[in-house]
Amino acid sequence: MNRNKTFCEECRRDVEYMVETATIKGKLKGEEYEYTGKKAVCTECGSEVYVADIEDENLKALYDTYRQKNGIISLEKILEIPHKYNIGKRPLSLLLGWGEMTFSRYCEGDMPTKQYSDILQKIYDDPAYYKELLEKNKDNLKSLQAYEKSKRKVQELLGEENKTGSKLDSIIQYLLYKCEDITPLALQKALYYVQGFYYAFEGRFLFEEDCEACSWTGLQRCI
Repeated sequence: MNRNKTFCEECRRDVEYMVETATIKGKLKGEEYEYTGKKAVCTECGSEVYVADIEDENLKALYDTYRQKNGIISLEKILEIPHKYNIGKRPLSLLLGWGEMTFSRYCEGDMPTKQYSDILQKIYDDPAYYKELLEKNKDNLKSLQAYEKSKRKVQELLGEENKTGSKLDSIIQYLLYKCEDITPLALQKALYYVQGFYYAFEGRFLFEEDCEACSWTGLQRCI
């Protein structure tokens, strides 16, 4: 079987088919919905034939219709959120206080509840709301890098990227960007090395802020 052929039960062999637009009715969560879909028709006998890809498209169209009728955020918007705010699916789920795989399931097509859908829709529409959640729930994240990357992105969306542009901020952002993952203590040690090497070669300090004692909680005060 190739992409242009499928098995026809009436002809009892593989046949070519054409695709037509059709009005289809389907049931979802106990309710019947009417939507515009597609059907494959045998070019020899005119019977409707089964094509897996077309059935998948029709199922998505049914789910899209359900979402529209019930005020549920679209799958396309759900998939766009991690890219919009530069955050992974699992970190985003943790940030929102959900199960670690909850948002990933929504990306695969699972239907969110109306409550969760409203949260995701507001996040999609309102970067300021997302920034508020990011600051409020940042301790839910497993790495400082996830927080900093997303913070930098939402600041860009809000036009705030140049408001906190000290030299120390720039160095921290660079280190976080270059490292796959970095702990607060490792970040502080890196800052000590940067400051020391710069002074050794240039005879002056790169940034003016003082470093705290090397402990888990003794990171730069301004970070």
